[in-house]
Amino acid sequence: MARYENLNDHEKDWMSSAEDLASKVSEMLSSAYEVARKYGKVVGRISRFGEVKVEEGAKVEFEIDPQIYYSEREAPFHRVGDYLAVIDPKNLKVVLVRVSAIVRRDELAQLGLEPPLSSFASTPDPKGLLTRTVVYGEVVVEMDPNNGEVIPATTSLEPQSPVVDPKPGVLESLLDLPKEGVPLGALATAGSLVKEGSVVVRLPLKAFYQHILIIGTTGSGKTTAIKNLVTSLYSLLPRPKRPVAVIVDMNQDFIQLPLPPQPQPPIEPEQTIKEKIFRGVRSPKGIIAVVPITLYEISEAMSDIIEEKGSVTYLGVMERIAEWYYLDSISPLTGGGPPAGIAARKNLNGVIVEIEGPSFKVLFIPYIVNTVCAESDSLLGLMPGLTQLARDLMRRLRERIRRKGPVRGCAGPLQVLYGSLHAYHESMLRKGGLERPDEIEVAKEAVEGWMTLGEDFLVSDRTLDLMINGKRTSFEEFADFYLDALYEIRPHKGTLEALMRRVGSLLDSGIVDIMINIYGDEMEVLPEPNWEWVIDEAYNDDMPIVLDLKWSSERSLSSIEGPRLAAYRMLERLIAWKQRAWAMRRKTPNVLVVIDEAHQFFPQEKGAQEEKEASRQVAGMIAKVARLGRARGVGILFSTHSPGDLHDIILQLTNTKILLRTDKVQAEHMEIPSEVKPYLPRLPDRHMLIMSHVFKEGYVFVRTTTPLTMHYDISAGSPDLA
Repeated sequence: MARYENLNDHEKDWMSSAEDLASKVSEMLSSAYEVARKYGKVVGRISRFGEVKVEEGAKVEFEIDPQIYYSEREAPFHRVGDYLAVIDPKNLKVVLVRVSAIVRRDELAQLGLEPPLSSFASTPDPKGLLTRTVVYGEVVVEMDPNNGEVIPATTSLEPQSPVVDPKPGVLESLLDLPKEGVPLGALATAGSLVKEGSVVVRLPLKAFYQHILIIGTTGSGKTTAIKNLVTSLYSLLPRPKRPVAVIVDMNQDFIQLPLPPQPQPPIEPEQTIKEKIFRGVRSPKGIIAVVPITLYEISEAMSDIIEEKGSVTYLGVMERIAEWYYLDSISPLTGGGPPAGIAARKNLNGVIVEIEGPSFKVLFIPYIVNTVCAESDSLLGLMPGLTQLARDLMRRLRERIRRKGPVRGCAGPLQVLYGSLHAYHESMLRKGGLERPDEIEVAKEAVEGWMTLGEDFLVSDRTLDLMINGKRTSFEEFADFYLDALYEIRPHKGTLEALMRRVGSLLDSGIVDIMINIYGDEMEVLPEPNWEWVIDEAYNDDMPIVLDLKWSSERSLSSIEGPRLAAYRMLERLIAWKQRAWAMRRKTPNVLVVIDEAHQFFPQEKGAQEEKEASRQVAGMIAKVARLGRARGVGILFSTHSPGDLHDIILQLTNTKILLRTDKVQAEHMEIPSEVKPYLPRLPDRHMLIMSHVFKEGYVFVRTTTPLTMHYDISAGSPDLA
């Protein structure tokens, strides 16, 4: 106490207290450094020279010793976007900091300790680089060491606090990365991997049912990311939890899922990611190919079989079409050749053709839309853009014929509706709609091209018999009923023409109400496969479903209308099935719908008034599907390279957004954190920015690997490994 002898009592108490406090702070710092070593390697400390301010978007200044700086070439303090951790001495909380800037100076030159000569006039002097490195980091989150709870960072930080390069497990805890779910890839910065690709980033299953949007320019790895996700889903998740994948495929990219990836030399970091993140991931054992088939394919198959065998059966027609599909689409992927085996079977739910490939199985389900006994509202969903007056007219016509028509509960094939509308329209043009001679013959002639009738059969020569729900009736009976209703309602010419255009467009697609006389003299409308049955087949066989919209489109569908119609119908049928199951409290498999080229199906509101109205109606449909799907176990993953052409409703409905390399113009349509937006146009292939509420900081960068299954461009004739 001799050093305090000249002080008064108050001053002595204050000095003693200050010494005690200094000793306490010293112990706290020592404890912080001791704890820091448990979390990782101590690489620096918070600077003593700058203020440490914790606020929204606060930046903290670190100092890194030159010996550590040069000995750790892959350390976080070498990369913007990587992560460091700070141990707060006061409470030993662990605070995660994302590196935002790295500052290096030749301090000898700045202090004037070298002559003012041009740097090119003298040899390099390494001593000027043996100085501290200043790193600026943005405070992200903090973790309580007592309970492991991770919350937004609000704790004040102290100068000289230890800075740690956290271990992978510590980093996972600090980021609060999901422990379960589907692996998307390895944690990364905007340009490189974090922890050499050892930190896995998963997307929990709940995020799938809150819907996902994937955006990326051509060649950025968008399709690869989806393929890897689906393959991981089928390899790593147990079946009770795993949803059945239904993939809307516009380019036949996903029929390749059962095939292994093309051989290639080990490439880093892809090999590391495969070994650490996707270990155990294998291709599915097969696919269920749901393929819209048209009147064109059926007519060709019938003619081909009759010429070859003299007679034809329905299952024989389906086998022939399935064989063509295999030879066109699957055989080029397997090295050529016909299938090892092919056999069709039929039940009340539809037709399925089992095709045996060299190493996997394809279950081919021909898809046809049948509206004969469908409810009016169901049919209206296939006709976006129809005016309200035309919608009302169709509803009135179909509801009336369903109640009092030739077959109760059925409105008849669309060919009859179109023919009747056409005949009435012709009568209006000729006689003002006051007389109705020969309308039935006019109606039959108008739809002859939309029916497969066999050789030398003219529609107008005799009564056209129909078989509807097991009851024999005729084209004439349905047409008479429609014409009586039209003469009673007397719709406006514009309303009539609007309805005719839309019904004609449905029939032009070639996949709606296909009428054939393959069973006998009566024409029958081919049945529509039951989507509940398709899902059950996929669940039991443990295979994804691919709705292949390319094959028929290239062969016979002349526009996007056919593929759109098939996709809309699938979504509407899936939700209707889920609603029925929910009402009956019946458990059913969950479903993940992947819609590639989503802008083709859900376009932005632009163009003529009819196109805008169609876009609004489609937006209403997808909003309903997304809302009900979230509650009923149907998730939707939208994929596009052109978000500017995608309807705004998709951006609103998707809670998780995955962005690969995207140009600035397209990125403007998204709400992207300002600090990462400049990186998007320059992201390497297969690098992704994932924005989702499931991550504490709102977003992470992730890198996936090269395709885990085959990725082969048939049209280009060579494998695409990107």
